[in-house]
Amino acid sequence: MENLLTIIFQQTNETVLIAAGIFVRVGAIAFLLPGMGERGISLRVRLGGALALTALLVPLITPLLPQAPTTVADLARMIVAEAISGLIIGFSFRLLIFALQTAGMVAAQHLSIAQMFGAGVAPEPEPTIATMLAMAGITLALMAGLHVNAVALIAILYDVLPFGRFPDPVSVGGWATARMSETFALGVSLAAPFVAVGFTYNIALGALNRAMPQLLVAVVGIPGLLWIGMIVLHHVIPSIFDAWDSRLQRVLIDPLGGLR
Repeated sequence: MENLLTIIFQQTNETVLIAAGIFVRVGAIAFLLPGMGERGISLRVRLGGALALTALLVPLITPLLPQAPTTVADLARMIVAEAISGLIIGFSFRLLIFALQTAGMVAAQHLSIAQMFGAGVAPEPEPTIATMLAMAGITLALMAGLHVNAVALIAILYDVLPFGRFPDPVSVGGWATARMSETFALGVSLAAPFVAVGFTYNIALGALNRAMPQLLVAVVGIPGLLWIGMIVLHHVIPSIFDAWDSRLQRVLIDPLGGLR
């Protein structure tokens, strides 16, 4: 079996091997890229998108890459390294959606609707506000040309994550920690108006309960909190996506900012 693999490998064209490595990276990116990596997108569509991106990238990348792997072990190493690099790049884009989902979940917690309704774009159930923000963010990203810029971005990022080489784990760990912290901070800051509304409203209900202990404040308070929350959501959505769009533009310019 090993001899058969060696013979097949030796007869395979170098361009095919390099194309296979590019496809592995592109496939990993497509698994997480907003708009292509959603669970509502079928695997066939993702596969077709990855193959189309690979066909566009092979003529651009092949002349700039080093020599193709010369042994089966080198080929396996290249595939694993390319898969890791693709997941890192896709993760940098997926964090944009994580920020909106975090904002929606924090907002829903403070509006007391976190456990209402069902699943959204994430594999696990999430509040409707988080689903709405995530879907709107995906639409905005596609309107901003994420799917068009993906080809150029993937080609440029071969300078940061070279073909067939494992990323430095120390650098990747530091970069991922910093980006996750920024994402969580962005999500909480986007939900700040709802935190303020929930905090103020609960203080008011507490004072009302002290003044009128016989009043069922939950019956009176929850509907009022929902109405106020929906009004606040209506007015702050433009500001939320203005702030999020500025982060999107930064990622479109330099998806792996801070990783060298």
